[in-house]
Amino acid sequence: MMDKISDVTRQDIIDVIRNGFVVSFDEPQYDSISGNYIVSYRAKISYHGRLDELGFLERLYDLDNMPSNDSRYSNAHGDISCHLRFGDYEDEYWIFQDERFSLRQGDGDEALLHFLCMMLHPAVRIENSQWRDYLQKFNELLREDGYELYPAKKISGRDIYEARPYIAPPKITWPENLFSERYKELIVYGNGPSVDHISGVVSWDTKRHFSEIMIEFRQPIQIQPNRYESKTERTDALEVAIDRLRNYDIGLVVDLQYAQFLPGGVEGAIAAQFTPALFDIIELQHDELSNGEKAEYRAKINAEFTKSNLPFQLNAYGLIEHTVEASVLSPEIIGLLPKIQEPGLRELIETAIARHQQPDFQSHRDAVEKIWDVLERLKTYYTDLDKKASANKIINDMAGGQSEYQDLFEEEFRVLTNIGNRFCIRHHETNKIDITDIRHCDYFFNRCLSLIALALQYLD
Repeated sequence: MMDKISDVTRQDIIDVIRNGFVVSFDEPQYDSISGNYIVSYRAKISYHGRLDELGFLERLYDLDNMPSNDSRYSNAHGDISCHLRFGDYEDEYWIFQDERFSLRQGDGDEALLHFLCMMLHPAVRIENSQWRDYLQKFNELLREDGYELYPAKKISGRDIYEARPYIAPPKITWPENLFSERYKELIVYGNGPSVDHISGVVSWDTKRHFSEIMIEFRQPIQIQPNRYESKTERTDALEVAIDRLRNYDIGLVVDLQYAQFLPGGVEGAIAAQFTPALFDIIELQHDELSNGEKAEYRAKINAEFTKSNLPFQLNAYGLIEHTVEASVLSPEIIGLLPKIQEPGLRELIETAIARHQQPDFQSHRDAVEKIWDVLERLKTYYTDLDKKASANKIINDMAGGQSEYQDLFEEEFRVLTNIGNRFCIRHHETNKIDITDIRHCDYFFNRCLSLIALALQYLD
């Protein structure tokens, strides 16, 4: 990790660990302990959780091989255990001033990030504590300096968090970011039934299950139809979502008032929607729900996607994205990015990944172009050599002197170069093969990234 965390952010994080912080609600919440409605509460947990201080530090540092600050002891373990036993540390948070732990300003980011991840580790955290509030607060602070903590793996069904570079999500605007707009290149309107080449695999039963979930979350809300009048009307999140879609004039949309008199009722009328329009309503209903409802709504929608083996997920930003099957973009690859020494190469690959992680078709096309730019720049990584010699050195290092792997990697570099030249990736003349299927985009991106990710591990 680099040294990107500012002294301001570092001190804010230490203050949060030391003093706790206030969590505020968007709307009053009922507190079962006091019997009252509250608008905020104070979050405070111990950094060492269910462990004692020494046990926590032992999970982070090799104390037996770290120096002692007390001449009576040969290592940090003996030193610290003695002073903890006798209560010699006046400040409970003395660790942040001890140079041995590399948590001070100027010590780099890695130790602090590992410390925060260990606070949230299942072996440390107390599950019924406010650790999730701390996760959210840490990310709120870290994202300003280009990091985030994310669930990288699990142990006993519980998330283990690691740090990675933070890539800002898209700014959501409507209707430009609706599903049917993001994937409009793959949807055909016209004479006869509309056809979509992105969500057409969704069955009637699945759409009916979606409609059941949407009806379940018809959360009552108050709206003010006229901004110049104080009069309000009581409606629900689903009805507002449908009205919004109707106002955007994107295809035909169900009328809930009329649908209740149809044989299939409201549920059947919603399920009968053209699938992209149904996905639009799901996104808009998520947008209308309160923060307290959003997570449960997403969980139920996504459970139905998974149950039906559909390659979609409703993400945390309320967008239904097409998920890439067998993607090679793993947390391990994301973790390689800060280690790339050449700034131009690092910036290109971060841009390619950021575009690939956007939910729309055009971004996936852009990501393919960017990842091929990465491939071409990678070939020139060793600036003291010409392009061909630099590429050969990379291949030689990857092959490790084994001729079979030498031939394999030379061929893969050659094939990818030809793909970039034949398809509309590096050049866009009329004789180039266009890419019109998002699955083809994802195939090209993953194939190229797979070779690049391997090569990055062998760079000097």
